[in-house]
Amino acid sequence: MKLSVSGDYINMLLRQMGATSIKHFDSKMNIVNFDLGDGLIVSYVYNVTRKNKYFLQRMRPYSLVEGFYATEEEIIEFIRKDIARFKNAKNSKNFNTFLLISHLGHHVSSHIEELFLNYNVPEEQMRKIEKELEDSLYDILEMFHKCEKIDVEGKQDETNSNLDE
Repeated sequence: MKLSVSGDYINMLLRQMGATSIKHFDSKMNIVNFDLGDGLIVSYVYNVTRKNKYFLQRMRPYSLVEGFYATEEEIIEFIRKDIARFKNAKNSKNFNTFLLISHLGHHVSSHIEELFLNYNVPEEQMRKIEKELEDSLYDILEMFHKCEKIDVEGKQDETNSNLDE
């Protein structure tokens, strides 16, 4: 299997840095966009490896790694259900707040990483952040029991989405 010149160079440098494993997968990256109207674009990136395995990520409206799938049908079914949930959710009066919370979560995560990898944070401050995040997670998990679940699984796609290549 032949890597690109830049791929070979990067891998050589990573090995010199102590990388214990480098795996190269021949794959094709696919970017899929659905325009759900009202400015809502839902985007996915999936890679198809030479062994016909699939890795899926949602990129918009917020990034979320979905993981590995064995078949095309699994990818299609996940995206179909995900799009149905977003079509339903965009009609909620709380949808913009949901998107804001999702973006805040991403920013919290990236800032925590930046802080802890680049600054000597006192243990007391770390414990404070840990407690606040645990409390927030507990509140979110409690809502699973207190809120009514929405069933959009059975609903058929009633609007036309635009698929951009």
